[in-house]
Amino acid sequence: MWQYSKGRALGTLSARIILFLGILFFCATHLYSAKSDLVYNPAYQDSILKNKSDSALWTTLHNKATAYHAMPGYVSIQQQRQNFKSQAFLMVFVFIVLLLLVFRMLFEDYMFSLLEGLGSIKKFFIFYKTKKYDSFLAIVFIYTLKVFMSSLIFYGVVQYVFKEDFNVFNMHFYLNSCLVFGSFFLVKDILEYIFNVITNTQETFKAFFLQNMFAELLLSILLLFLLIIFVYNDHISNSVVVFLMVIGFVWYFLFNVIRSYQLIDNVRILHKLHFFLYICAFKILPILLLGKYIFKNMVE
Repeated sequence: MWQYSKGRALGTLSARIILFLGILFFCATHLYSAKSDLVYNPAYQDSILKNKSDSALWTTLHNKATAYHAMPGYVSIQQQRQNFKSQAFLMVFVFIVLLLLVFRMLFEDYMFSLLEGLGSIKKFFIFYKTKKYDSFLAIVFIYTLKVFMSSLIFYGVVQYVFKEDFNVFNMHFYLNSCLVFGSFFLVKDILEYIFNVITNTQETFKAFFLQNMFAELLLSILLLFLLIIFVYNDHISNSVVVFLMVIGFVWYFLFNVIRSYQLIDNVRILHKLHFFLYICAFKILPILLLGKYIFKNMVE
């Protein structure tokens, strides 16, 4: 009897222990579960499961194991291709610089006389009287350089103002600009020379013509360098380039005004009113006509 009671007691104790362990197992698997769509008590949410650090670690290891096609140490990101500027602007610029070097080698004395004559009106008249500026070939060379540079500067300004795109270079438009500028300057200067021959003032015309041509050559070189810097240097501010160009035009205007008065005192112009009408007819009006033609036929 005692033995039977003892065995029954042990069985009851074992059943209670099993029941208690089952309750603990149930609590361990349900009370401390991860966040789900069901209602839960945040106070009992495990911090490790909340942050999911083990899942993040497993994801990282899995990505490293399966990323066999990726290069080690590099990030596989495809960069967008940038728009590159057209190299034709630089090629034309190099061609013009080569022409300047040829001019420097062929007409060395003429070039130094040109620079000294721009710096001093006295030296200009000394060279003018001694026939140092009478080289017709040098004048044609400067004329051609001025047309090429003026056309390229005009083309760059048109591209920036109307299209804002230097990725494509329209050679047809550039050559057409050279033709228009060359024809304009040639016709204007021939008509002006004929007028001065008729009025017996060709010496006055020659002095003014040389001074303007030399000043326009230096201004064109300055503006051309600024244009190339503006096209190929993205780090320079647009306002800086515009400011330098304005300074160049202001210098050109002041130089022409001052030298005009200096030439008037030396060349002895008798009728100042006739001279004023001459300036309006051969200097101001042709520029206005050229501007009207450009905006009507060349600029879209």
